[in-house]
Amino acid sequence: MSELIWLNGQVMPLSEARIGVEDRGYQFADGVYEVVRFYGGKLFTLTQHMDRLERSAAGISLPMALPKAELIDQINRFLPRTGLKEGMIYLQMTRGCSPRNHVFPECKGTLLFYARELPPVPAPGTAPGLTLISVPDERWSRCWVKSIALLPNVLAKNVATAQGADEAVFVLDGNVSECCASNFFAVSRGKVLTHPVGPKVLPGITRMVLLEMAEQVGVEVVERPVSEAEALAADEVFITSTTRELAWVKTWNGRTIGRGECGPVTLRLHQAFAQRVKAETR
Repeated sequence: MSELIWLNGQVMPLSEARIGVEDRGYQFADGVYEVVRFYGGKLFTLTQHMDRLERSAAGISLPMALPKAELIDQINRFLPRTGLKEGMIYLQMTRGCSPRNHVFPECKGTLLFYARELPPVPAPGTAPGLTLISVPDERWSRCWVKSIALLPNVLAKNVATAQGADEAVFVLDGNVSECCASNFFAVSRGKVLTHPVGPKVLPGITRMVLLEMAEQVGVEVVERPVSEAEALAADEVFITSTTRELAWVKTWNGRTIGRGECGPVTLRLHQAFAQRVKAETR
């Protein structure tokens, strides 16, 4: 079966989709996006992702191309047509196609989404530990907007890859903000430490679910700036994202974190998260 895409209300093969060269997403990165995981053909936290899409759009004065409830309905209708069971929905919304001008145009926006297959997430604690490196945080100060303007993140990811690392950690004024495609957490003396969301930290949906699960299983979470030195000395480090869920970190800047294994707090939280996924995607 060929890959399908929903583009401005029409479903077609992805290979046949066309967008104008003057689309503002292409020329100005004037748009926002979301990535939603599905398990067994059922979407996880779709409403929460669409809530964030709405907030991101408002953050750049971008009108929603469809009312949120209608958009959720269209995604739910689209997924069964793909035949996929494990994967993600990528959704992108831009200000649309118009003659190039910095001033916002009066035009219809561009909205698209498609599904992409992903391998099942490894059971909690069974995946190999990740390797991180630190990079300077040179991004803009609206990281709470899930913007398609991701070039600083792309550059950081490629620096990490070139050095044999899995992910890059952004550091600003000595403090860890987040990673280039994930939220960051350190565990010290049984407490989970993470930077608050805001100018330099995206309000991750997996992050949000994790905080809810932490409260339910009795793990204390402290949201405050965490210095790079403090984080490097932590007992455990893990990152979260829609596609990775919770992923434990083995080494960072060549230094082994804790005992070099998935720690008990990370494992406990990932097990709780996996149970939440199972309960909501039956």
